[in-house]
Amino acid sequence: MMSNDLTETTPPAPRISPQLIDTVGLELEAVLGRTAMTVGELAALKSGGVVPLDVPLNQQVELRLNGIAVARGELVAVDDRFGVRLEEIVAWPQ
Repeated sequence: MMSNDLTETTPPAPRISPQLIDTVGLELEAVLGRTAMTVGELAALKSGGVVPLDVPLNQQVELRLNGIAVARGELVAVDDRFGVRLEEIVAWPQ
């Protein structure tokens, strides 16, 4: 008589290697601030124009992964580019 128990014939599920997870690409965004404007104001923007943001100059930059805040830090110059010096790593949601 055959058993209906598949555990004897089903191999265990393979484990995912941590090295595989470490190679998965992602995109991290730095959020400096926000502003609200009309379509007309947006259409009127020209090269050299300035869009004021809703945060003071010394406000922390927020780093977001898929829209979720994961860190905060200070905007810094790195050679001829910008970077973020991390000051706080946000606890990952459970």
